Amino acid sequence: MAETDKTTNEDQQAWDIAKHEAALAHFEKLQDQLDALRAAIPSIVAPLKYKSATKPRLFADIKDAAVTASTDLKDFRENWTSEQTQSLLARADESKQKDGDFSKAVTVPRYGWIDGR
Repeated sequence: MAETDKTTNEDQQAWDIAKHEAALAHFEKLQDQLDALRAAIPSIVAPLKYKSATKPRLFADIKDAAVTASTDLKDFRENWTSEQTQSLLARADESKQKDGDFSKAVTVPRYGWIDGR
């Protein structure tokens, strides 16, 4: 039992500020991808509101928007299911189990981690 506590303590010490900031940047990147996906359906149906478009042009515009949305969704899914994301989520879950008090998290900015600010 003492050996497990020692290993856990060493794990905690191994996570320095740089690793925490890198994890926050990774989650910010995921959030940015998810935010971009909100425009997927509107971008697909947007060509329909222009009556002057010819049918071949309309088809091409809808197809391009659908391909872009599909690619963006695939990229998000790959990042979400990546080993890095899953290990960060597992680590966050372990941390929550140890200390469920999130009052300190209120002071952590939501954005700006990708830029390194």
